[in-house]
Amino acid sequence: MAGLIEASEAAGYWTLQAQIIAGNAASRALHLKCGFREVGFLERYGHINDIWYDVVVLERRSEKTGGPGLPTRTCDD
Repeated sequence: MAGLIEASEAAGYWTLQAQIIAGNAASRALHLKCGFREVGFLERYGHINDIWYDVVVLERRSEKTGGPGLPTRTCDD
């Protein structure tokens, strides 16, 4: 995970997103430990072997790239 984060920042990415099956506690814990935060919940979104699963959406914003000063858009643009 550290390598992915480092590579994304070197490429200038500001945000990484992940979608994890809600019951996958180990993956959720790993992402939280690596600076991700839970930002959403998708009900019955993941489908594996004929079973629907709830999914948690996580994101990580870089402190090295992006942030304040990035170009922004409004609905009028």
